[in-house]
Amino acid sequence: MEVNTPNSRTGKRVFHLLGCMLPGSLASINMEAKIAILVPDGAYPLVIEKILRERRASLRLRAVDYEIVKDAFRDSSKEVVDLLRPYQRSCSHVLLVRDFHGSGWEDRGKANLEKYLHNELIESGWEEAKSCVLIVDPEIEAWIRFESTHLQALVRERARKCKDRVDLFFPSAVESAIDSFGGRNELGKPKHPKEALETLLKEFGIQRSNSIYERLVEKESLHGCKVESFLQFIQTLQRWFPLNNGGEYLFACE
Repeated sequence: MEVNTPNSRTGKRVFHLLGCMLPGSLASINMEAKIAILVPDGAYPLVIEKILRERRASLRLRAVDYEIVKDAFRDSSKEVVDLLRPYQRSCSHVLLVRDFHGSGWEDRGKANLEKYLHNELIESGWEEAKSCVLIVDPEIEAWIRFESTHLQALVRERARKCKDRVDLFFPSAVESAIDSFGGRNELGKPKHPKEALETLLKEFGIQRSNSIYERLVEKESLHGCKVESFLQFIQTLQRWFPLNNGGEYLFACE
């Protein structure tokens, strides 16, 4: 398990947030609220931290301190709630993020897994109104827009095969990759997005890495996504940490 420590990452984070405030303002950071976020290892820590640090303004979120806790066993930890116990004294809110694929609950359903884990959080001492379980179905690749111009630009930049023909082949390569793994769901998203992404990247000689997700969350619009888990993630943050419309929190960067 890897966490941000108060003496290292936390200090840097506060410095970064102060640097984002408008010069001469009396803005301040609400240090009373702090959120513990447990995620599967991999791309989640990069994506969530990027949103909390650099994309708050577009989501109208105020600055909030946080601890990102990585589950070394990804989605198979049997005592997952226990990983969050050390943060009950220092954190007021908790967000538990799990991939549905590989959770072991595929036959029992996403809603049942969410209910079970949420009850576990409450029984372990977290406040119900300040706790949330987020089940991403099937996994984080469901949040990606495959037709995105930003994904196309990233492929063009990193391609080691067909580099000079990326723009010509990219749309058909996307469709082929999605069709190879069951096509699209009712939202028009790939049914198996991880496999489709890996196939798309392989077509252009690109190795999948967590930095790809980090680059995409830097560039993509965070509005308009209809994926339930992403909407729940954003709406939960907005409910807990809304930007103060009175101007107490002012941000100069996105």
